[in-house]
Parts: sequence; C-alpha cells; structure tokens
Amino acid sequence: MIRKILIAAIGMVGVAMPAMGLVGPPGGGGGGSGPVPALVRISPPPRPIPPPGYVYQWVPPVYQTVMDRVWIPERTEWVRQWVEITPGRLEEVMRQVTTPGHYDTTTRTVLVSNGYWQLVMVDPLPPPVIIPSPPRPVVVWNPGTVNVDGYKPGGLQTEDLSKFSGLKEWPK
Repeated sequence: MIRKILIAAIGMVGVAMPAMGLVGPPGGGGGGSGPVPALVRISPPPRPIPPPGYVYQWVPPVYQTVMDRVWIPERTEWVRQWVEITPGRLEEVMRQVTTPGHYDTTTRTVLVSNGYWQLVMVDPLPPPVIIPSPPRPVVVWNPGTVNVDGYKPGGLQTEDLSKFSGLKEWPK
C-alpha cells in the first residue's frame, strides 16, 4: 500500500516537473536567456490487445534516489542585523558574512527503468476435456431366424415342436 502511494507521488511529481530545453528557440530568440521550461505530461503508452486468456498489466517506472557529493564554493553575502548601540536603542546595520567553500551531499532522483506493459495469464487454462469416442458397433453374423418347423432352417431339431401351430392357422 505504501509502495503504491510512493509510486503515485513520484508519478505526480514527474507530471508537474518542468522539462528544460524543450520549448523556445536556441539562445532565447526574444531577448530571453535560453529555452523556457515546459510541463511535460508523462502517461503510459496505450494498452496493447492481449491474446485470449491473458491481460496486460502496467508495471510502473522504477526510480532511484542518488546521493552526490558536490563542492559548494565560497559565498559572500550582506545580511541585515539589529545591533544594540546603547541600552534601549537598536540600530539596523549591514554586515558582510562569508561562508567558506565546502563539500555537501545532494540528492537527485534517477530513472532506472521505464514503465512497460507486462503480459500476464488471467487463470491457468483448464486441462483439455477428452471426450471418449462412442463404442464401435460389433457386427455379428446372423445365425438365422426361427421358423415354424424349427429354430434354424436346416438345423438339427432337438425338441418336439408339434404343440406349436403355424402362422397360417392363427385366428384372424
């Protein structure tokens, strides 16, 4: 959560920071001292169209804070001070203050990697469904049909079928 807030804050600063040297003619052109700063909008590139089962997720840019050791040259400046000249009487005087040259540590933010769209699988695809093929029909040789005189025409008759009547003798 804190990381998302930090990244959002860095992004907001990146949107509001001016980019030097992008606008204006070289050398100023109009009596100025050079190119003027301009606001540059930083936004992700358009989202590509993902293949089925995938989505694109924005990975924000990575920034790093770098600390540099820099030499600060000697500086002389005039400051106003109130000095008590006599008890109860103050007078403003100008004094010259000199700060000797010294090393100081400064920080700056450096872009380590640009943001990009990353292809991410939505859910793992389910295993393929195997549909079994229907059973193959079994072809059986037709042994023959039952007739009035016996079970098989031309076959051996082992039972007495005299109690059965023929089809022609059935009532209509």
